Amino acid sequence: MNLQSFAPLLRAAGLSAALFLTAGAAQAQHLHAGDVELGVAGGAIVVDPEGLAERTANGYVLYEADFRDFAGGLFSTDDPGFVSEDDALPVGAIIRYRGLGVLQSWDGAAWSTAASGLTLGILDVLGTNTLFSSTGVTDPVGAIAQVSAAGDIHSHLDFTISGDGAATAAAYLITLEIGASDAAGYSTPFYLAFNSGLDEEVFEAAVGTLLAPVPEPGTWAMLAAGLGLIGVMRRRQQG
Repeated sequence: MNLQSFAPLLRAAGLSAALFLTAGAAQAQHLHAGDVELGVAGGAIVVDPEGLAERTANGYVLYEADFRDFAGGLFSTDDPGFVSEDDALPVGAIIRYRGLGVLQSWDGAAWSTAASGLTLGILDVLGTNTLFSSTGVTDPVGAIAQVSAAGDIHSHLDFTISGDGAATAAAYLITLEIGASDAAGYSTPFYLAFNSGLDEEVFEAAVGTLLAPVPEPGTWAMLAAGLGLIGVMRRRQQG
């Protein structure tokens, strides 16, 4: 029985099969740690095909970034990037993103709609500037890259926070989904969370409120018992 056979039981316990991968295997499967990894399943683009990224309570994949990462200056970053394995995507397809919802910020207790006057921009490879604000998203669709002859991409776009209050330490959250020019529809939405000057502990605490809860010790015990029961039943079927 492989790991995927346990998936329903793991989900019932609030877990991901990714928790049972070793760190070495995770690094081997994810070429660029922290980047948004893409693949195809059932003819549609999927985000995090290996199941290695963090998941939020609503099931969305979550990636983190830092507006003040020095390389990008005080208010910009080109991380996370977008990446895939070789032969993971249709050759020649244009991979694109679509922005959803509004710009959210952390107020110290909860995530809520950001103050008016703030905008978070994404500059795509063709010069389109997608802008998230408290009222929605303008020019929501942008191009990330064209899939190479090897069936892969690796592209970094520029993210920028600007407007009144941009210099104030804060955390921001946007929602994206990914599509391709030769595929119908878009992927399941996912989150990008940006730190902009908060202490790392504060930022991680804010991000932590979005994540699926960590199982209590009793839940782990129930999971172990369930896995043992599955093994017993399988041995009886084979006997």
